[in-house]
Amino acid sequence: MDKKIIAIIAVIILLAAGVAAYIVATGNGEKAPKKALGSGTDVTVPIYGNANNDSYIDKSDIDQIKNLMTRGWDPVTYPYADADLDGFLTDKDIQLVQNIIDKKDCKINYMSHFGDVMSVKYPLSGKKIGVTYWQQSEMMAALGLWDRVAVGPNNLTAYYKGIYDLSHVDIYTAKNNHNSGVTDDAIEKYVKNKVEVIVATPTAANLTALGKLMDEGVQCIFLWYTGDWCIPTMLALGIMLGAEEKAKAYMDYSLNVINIINERLKDTKRPYVIVAGGSKSLAEDGVSSTVTVYSNPMEGDYYFTNLVANAYTNSSGLSEFGSKKLSYEWMLLNDNLLDYILIYQNQTGFATGSADSGVIITQQEFNERFESTVGTYKEMSAYKNGHCIGIPYDMFGGISGYGLTLMIAHMIYPDLFTLNEAQDMLQKWFDEFTVAKLDVRKTGGYYYSGGSYPAAYL
Repeated sequence: MDKKIIAIIAVIILLAAGVAAYIVATGNGEKAPKKALGSGTDVTVPIYGNANNDSYIDKSDIDQIKNLMTRGWDPVTYPYADADLDGFLTDKDIQLVQNIIDKKDCKINYMSHFGDVMSVKYPLSGKKIGVTYWQQSEMMAALGLWDRVAVGPNNLTAYYKGIYDLSHVDIYTAKNNHNSGVTDDAIEKYVKNKVEVIVATPTAANLTALGKLMDEGVQCIFLWYTGDWCIPTMLALGIMLGAEEKAKAYMDYSLNVINIINERLKDTKRPYVIVAGGSKSLAEDGVSSTVTVYSNPMEGDYYFTNLVANAYTNSSGLSEFGSKKLSYEWMLLNDNLLDYILIYQNQTGFATGSADSGVIITQQEFNERFESTVGTYKEMSAYKNGHCIGIPYDMFGGISGYGLTLMIAHMIYPDLFTLNEAQDMLQKWFDEFTVAKLDVRKTGGYYYSGGSYPAAYL
């Protein structure tokens, strides 16, 4: 069962004793509103007070609360209607929603990534922001809030200073350039810079590390940053941080991508794809190692691939971030089930090619990295058929994945999706949702454009 659903049910159970006394059975079979766009995509803002399950907190939620107070409230159908979480629908809920609309001081309750209800003091617009990793950084840039970021990790200087202005960001030392954990140095810099809001990578370790700051009044937000969580997270952050219009623009952009794909592929049989890493050592040594694969919606590489094809799914034995290990022997045994292998490359796309270089990776560098790892799968049918394709993890691992999803579609269905339209959609992403001013046709490496491996789409 989806973690979000489990979490909501858990809250409902806790409130059941109070709710039971209030609910009036209507027997009218009323259902939650259907999503108008992006079928199957979650566009529900996970903030309590969102009584009608849509993407906003507005007057329609007040009208819905009044309606449910009169006709009866089903907390399974309308889990976010109880804005103050007291187990009842009352005028207090209406007043809290009105305060959110009017941006008056109040407490916002939201469903966190941990499956628990958490809260923040509202409004948070104009506050100094701290981030814990590159995913949270790109969310702030997409919301038009980059100039409010005061503290961030050294991952930004190592791989992203080619696209971010870091002159106003105090950089703390993380455990390494690939670690999103909050360190003692991070805490020290959050305090020194008087950070008021921290948009954090939602791990148990970070929740513990930030506990003291939270007790002291720093508002910490723990929402997942990729996959099917992208739109709900951005909508929630938009409300909390006063960037609703940019959040809506992000949702519209993302749903447009999904709708293009669904319309174009409505009569097309979708192939089976596994999202996996490439290993230079494995390519050289044969079957002696394991392969890291992403096979669950919480990981962006899987989610965005699954929008255009049938991505290999397996939710057992996952790491905290949605990956798992499979033996190369398993890959060979299941060769007939894997039409395509999508190989992700780290620190590519809009990232810099090497630590502290400040130079965005080139198309040639991306091609060379892909060619050094694609041999991992040389014994598999997908390799022999030209069905190994390359993508940058550093876009699909965060909210920016929608910007490059048409590129996956082009590499799998070159007769239905052109390279030019994929690049146009990516350019629109950079122009409207980043602080980087670049031409994607001239700068960066976002896909394998050709060389020694004969990819079928070339």
